Amino acid sequence: MSHELWVRSHVERLLQDEWEVCRVDPDPDGNYPFRRGTASCWVSVLCDESPPMIRVVACAATGLRATAALLRELNEIQLRALSASVCWHDGNVVVFQTVSPVGLTRSVLAQALDAVSAVADDIGLLLAGMFGGTTPFPADVPRDEEVP
Repeated sequence: MSHELWVRSHVERLLQDEWEVCRVDPDPDGNYPFRRGTASCWVSVLCDESPPMIRVVACAATGLRATAALLRELNEIQLRALSASVCWHDGNVVVFQTVSPVGLTRSVLAQALDAVSAVADDIGLLLAGMFGGTTPFPADVPRDEEVP
């Protein structure tokens, strides 16, 4: 088994355990997509890198121009982020974390999944509202059980 196949198989097994599913299938690009709130997320196996790495990525907001105000806001968010990186790329605010497959455990991958997707979900609506963009998914607005 090649190193790439081993890494991909290991990541798939960890995702199955974390998501409590029998099987995870990559999309046509070879990524493993998931959603958290308004954020579109995915796990990528970067086998073109040496050594291969795992990247968890989330799109928080789309359709944003790189204005000085937006970039200042992203710098402020980045300064508060503990383990995720936040950047503007081609009209999108992207959150990501890269981890090594060496010694990769379920808890390490779970931390990356949670850190990246939580930050993206937390900042997406705010940034879209402040700077004229949208989020990949609409906000699920809970209905009040009782209407006054």
